[in-house]
Amino acid sequence: MPSGALERAVELLHHIGAQPPDATVAELATEAGMPTSTAYRLLAELEQHDLVRRGPGSTVALGTRLVALGRTAEAGLRDRLVGPAAPVMDELCREVGETVILTAACALEAIVLHVVETELHSVRLSYTVFRRGPMHRGASGKILAAYLEPAERARLLEAAASPGLEGDLARIRDAGIAVTAGELDEGAAAVAAPVLDRRGRLLAGLSVAGPVPRISGNVPALGAAVAEAARRVERAQRV
Repeated sequence: MPSGALERAVELLHHIGAQPPDATVAELATEAGMPTSTAYRLLAELEQHDLVRRGPGSTVALGTRLVALGRTAEAGLRDRLVGPAAPVMDELCREVGETVILTAACALEAIVLHVVETELHSVRLSYTVFRRGPMHRGASGKILAAYLEPAERARLLEAAASPGLEGDLARIRDAGIAVTAGELDEGAAAVAAPVLDRRGRLLAGLSVAGPVPRISGNVPALGAAVAEAARRVERAQRV
């Protein structure tokens, strides 16, 4: 499959996962911005590899092979990233008394990999593992966006079409932390830091999140705590 076709096929898979299970080929083609004939051709190739399944009425669903691939990816993330991060996140949660979240980039979205909820407060943030959200909104997404490779960051900026986003991401990168309030969930705020590999490339984002009054009134201390915890996760990665 030529590289351009591969990119369009990946885009189709993304839209199949995001659409209702009864989405048709024509609807998916419209969402992906490609001719219906092109979508049919690409889906026929994907179906040969069990990556999609076509049903009655030209409907399309993700194929069973993706289940196996997803479980393999999940196991790899658990060993490579979640395992080293989990004890650090437990300690950070106890230290700051707020929910701690580990996220990673997933195309142009942020995906939650691990969550440690505080038991100190009855009112606290709760996130489900594998929840996805726009990478250009919220501290847990923006910290990832700020540290994307230039080509990926340019793609995000074009897709998001959000005035001022490029400047926000530059400031976040300069500061080394992201701070937002009410961008992703009403009444919630977060402070986040990047987790980088030994070459300085993005691995994940580490966030402390909670109700706006508790987070916004304690940003300097929370920023220092989450940044130090991110460095500890990096050191654990390098052992």
